[in-house]
Amino acid sequence: MLTEIKTFEGNALALEIVGKFTQQDEKLCEKLFTEKLNQGYKHVNILIKAKNLSQFKHNDLKALFRGEAWGIHHFGKIGRCAVVAHSDFIKAIVGVESKVLHFISNALEEKYFDEKQLDEALEFISRDEVHPRPKQ
Repeated sequence: MLTEIKTFEGNALALEIVGKFTQQDEKLCEKLFTEKLNQGYKHVNILIKAKNLSQFKHNDLKALFRGEAWGIHHFGKIGRCAVVAHSDFIKAIVGVESKVLHFISNALEEKYFDEKQLDEALEFISRDEVHPRPKQ
């Protein structure tokens, strides 16, 4: 289940995955991201908090893969990305991924935060909050 941790007026989204990630969660994530882009933002900063990673084995794999494909397709529209979890494995993946993906999109800045650092992660995605571009 996907929930919004905090609502931002600017270009940031803060989401938490608790338990199973479903096709409805995939659609909600896409809707929230698209709403930010439709407001005129060039990039959307996003925080994803993964609670209880042991539940991920029960996820709808089709939804996860479609969500990943959607993220890759919209990759150039992601600014700061905070991954909040309590996992050395996820921390290592984010460390490698952030170095590699920055070569593809210099707008992307990805960081790992432990669950205890949630406030820092929220600050990271909302720092220097961008206001929408005027519509023409």
